[in-house]
Amino acid sequence: MTRLKTIASLLLITLSVSAKDYVITDYGVRNDSTRLQTEAIQKIIDKASLEGGGKIVVPQGTFLTGALFFKPGTTLSLEQGAVLKGSDNIDHYPLMPSRMEGHNLYYYPALINAYHVDGFTIEGPGTLNGNGRKFWREFWERRAQARKEGRECTNLEVHRPRLMFIWGCDGVKISGVKFINSGFWTTHFYQCDDLLIEDCEMRTPPRPTRCPSTDAVDLDVCRRVTIRGCYFSTDDDGVCIKGGKGTFAQKGRENGSVEDVLVEGCTFGPNLHGILTMGSECIHARNITLRDCKVETGCTILRLKMRPDTYQIYENITIDGVTGKCGSVIEMKPWAQFFNLEGDGEKPFGTVRDITVRNVDVKCKSFGIMEGKPDDRVSSITFSNVHVQADSDTFRDAYQEETRMENVTINGKPIKYKD
Repeated sequence: MTRLKTIASLLLITLSVSAKDYVITDYGVRNDSTRLQTEAIQKIIDKASLEGGGKIVVPQGTFLTGALFFKPGTTLSLEQGAVLKGSDNIDHYPLMPSRMEGHNLYYYPALINAYHVDGFTIEGPGTLNGNGRKFWREFWERRAQARKEGRECTNLEVHRPRLMFIWGCDGVKISGVKFINSGFWTTHFYQCDDLLIEDCEMRTPPRPTRCPSTDAVDLDVCRRVTIRGCYFSTDDDGVCIKGGKGTFAQKGRENGSVEDVLVEGCTFGPNLHGILTMGSECIHARNITLRDCKVETGCTILRLKMRPDTYQIYENITIDGVTGKCGSVIEMKPWAQFFNLEGDGEKPFGTVRDITVRNVDVKCKSFGIMEGKPDDRVSSITFSNVHVQADSDTFRDAYQEETRMENVTINGKPIKYKD
């Protein structure tokens, strides 16, 4: 079955390469940032798919649209100066089967969607603009109201779209595209294998309104992923590893591991909360490498979120070659946001093993922290050739017996532990 799918994927890619271009302005779509043209653009996508596949070309100009759904054989090309601008009316994103925060559920689609479109590609240098300011403001207003009511506001209470959602597509390539102003997560890939993201920019502004939960790249049950040459500065995680959440998440067929991920040659900007994060919706991350990257931010290079209501495994994770300025090198600690323990007698724990951080030279606030829950199992942590200039010269590590330090200094001196 896998071989047949591979052959089908290659055939679709071949057809896409040889298929014709569909320039949207040749089919009645106007360069108008105020006129909603979802239906007209979708008809072009559908026509291209029915005619054997083709490239949907967006020329220079700004085109306002709601959710678009790419079909088998279709790809997207954003030419220089081209902008697909998302509507800020949630009614233009109809509820449908989707995936959010580690669960399969009905939710609002993204601006750009592809469900089971193997070989799907998006090429730049144009822009996808989520036009998210209205959604950000609604979130902060709802959060303030929730506090007055004495409760915590969840991310899903304010209905807002992602910028791109790709589900069940193998052989995807995203190249040279600018992603800006997403209402929610910027790009979300679910059940995708053999994914390449290169030379892209993903940004949301720090002011005048913060842009909550606009993660740059969310990898959710994905394998064999390469992310290279990109710039990320969004208001949350840069690259976030997901896969499922909940006490019995590891048993659900819709959930799974994220494996064989390489992030290289990327720059991480000032608006981030984490550079590489094993997320609050992650049950198994394996073979994850970040190397030869620059940091220009105040957040942590490697974050390991340990959920007390979810069984988690983080293994064979490598940071190799990071320079610049950041908040800390590592942060591992319990993450209890939206805690929900299901089932009597269950005591979920985390397993963290074979973590390597090497060849890091940064200025930061502190080296970091490594703490977990009492039942977590932590082993084989190695720091090698790590040199930091920091405000604090201590490191809080609850797993000193499992941590190996080789040529590690803070402010030019051997590392000191803090109880």
